Amino acid sequence: MIFTPPAFRKQCLIALCMLLCVQSGFGIDLPGSQRDYAKGPLFGKNLYIPYLIHYNFPSLPARSGEQYDLRYHISTYFVQDIRYVEHNPLPPDGVRTYDKANVERDYESTVVEAGVSFNPLQKLQVGLDMRLIAYYAGFGDPVVEGFHRTFHFPNGGREYFLHNQLYINIPTNGGLPLFLDENTVSFGDIDLWSKMTFFEIPRLSLAFLGAFKVPTGRLDTLSGTGYPDVGFGLLSDIRAWWFLSFYAQAGVVLPLDLKSNPMFNGLAGVEIHPWNVFSFNLQMNIKTSPISGSAFYSRPQTNLLIGFTARTKNRDFNWQFYFEEDPFTNQGTDITFNLMFSHTLHAASRQ
Repeated sequence: MIFTPPAFRKQCLIALCMLLCVQSGFGIDLPGSQRDYAKGPLFGKNLYIPYLIHYNFPSLPARSGEQYDLRYHISTYFVQDIRYVEHNPLPPDGVRTYDKANVERDYESTVVEAGVSFNPLQKLQVGLDMRLIAYYAGFGDPVVEGFHRTFHFPNGGREYFLHNQLYINIPTNGGLPLFLDENTVSFGDIDLWSKMTFFEIPRLSLAFLGAFKVPTGRLDTLSGTGYPDVGFGLLSDIRAWWFLSFYAQAGVVLPLDLKSNPMFNGLAGVEIHPWNVFSFNLQMNIKTSPISGSAFYSRPQTNLLIGFTARTKNRDFNWQFYFEEDPFTNQGTDITFNLMFSHTLHAASRQ
């Protein structure tokens, strides 16, 4: 028999009691538990301009819901972006100017999004998302430039241009004209979608997604193409362990304007969720470009999202925050911040 001092046994007993109290109070899961604390993936619209005017997958979970559940969300995005024309000569170092021949994108944007979804069946969910999109000259250029300089990050040419300007002129090689030189606020496209969970076991969910973009946005305000899109995809959630889940999605978007390329939409994500009330998310959204023939804009997008999700213990109220950029192919906005609130209303029979 192994002898353990009384003081050590007492310390172990106190530690065990503290763990059980914390687990009970904050919803911390224990190894081997079958509880599902997964909350991801991170939900969000791709706001890089060539993609914004088309439908793109919003990163829905594959798992089923509860019949007659009604969920609504309100989301706000803040976007800061600039890109200069690489092959044009830049001003001398330290000289700020604003030659529009050197600018392809320079703007800030705020997008307010509202959406609602409903489960007519446990494994069938239908939804609608809509947005109000504002482009403006902004106020954040000095802050972003100073941040990049402090940490020795590349500034993307910001140091050569006057702060807080608005000018967008993206070459599309015969495609849709992407041009804007004044502040605008406009209603974007409406996204209609349906999701069917066709396979589900405790650690795996698979679902089909079908979507249709209603062309309520306008091309002259860069809030839509003026044409509908259709999308089809496959979603998967893998709840690998009690504290860890993986997400993988793939699909295709078919623009019906006949001037844009079909787009592949892919997602790979990981969520660490040892608690019922909080999760940490790391996610990559991969999309091919609707623009062809351009040395820069025809490259695929590889956006990296880092954020968290939080919810009340009864899971009815949810919050999400993330920041997003493309550090690999530079095909996204310089920085995007998202803050979202959502709430689920249950059928009266569940009250």
